[in-house]
Amino acid sequence: MDSKIITPSNFLVNKKNYIYDFIDEMTRIVFGYVYDSLGTNNALNAVQRAMKDFGELGITIKQLRTDNAPEFTTTNWSNKKSYKVKERPFTTFLSRNGIVHESTPIRSLQSNGKIERFRQHYTKLFYAKNKKLNQNELQNYLNKYYYFYNFERRHSSLNTKTPFQTLQKALTK
Repeated sequence: MDSKIITPSNFLVNKKNYIYDFIDEMTRIVFGYVYDSLGTNNALNAVQRAMKDFGELGITIKQLRTDNAPEFTTTNWSNKKSYKVKERPFTTFLSRNGIVHESTPIRSLQSNGKIERFRQHYTKLFYAKNKKLNQNELQNYLNKYYYFYNFERRHSSLNTKTPFQTLQKALTK
């Protein structure tokens, strides 16, 4: 799971939006949800939506890797570079739902490489658009891309299968 800021200066959107994206490590199935702000409540809502969407495909979220953004973190850093682990609503929700929360080391984008690589495609999505999208339009537009990515785009890392074909194969084993 990771969050991305979509700004009018970089994308054809009418205002700043935030996307929480999820990618399954094994199948590369992705889902994403657009919000007007970052924060614990939206992050929790995104996890609930992801649990439902992945669940409908037969995927149970057992572990979730995030960066150290404030809405996810369990660590409070002090000026002395020491830290104190503190339970937060995000991690409490995950543990109550049997999901292990793993946070990436600070300043190590490669630790969440699959989602970071997936995100490189975002800028390409907006080249053909000629009007600015509002939040609902952005979600609908991204949903079409997620559908293409999950069900139609063949991935060399998946032996030229789509993420959904990879999932089907895994479910039949």
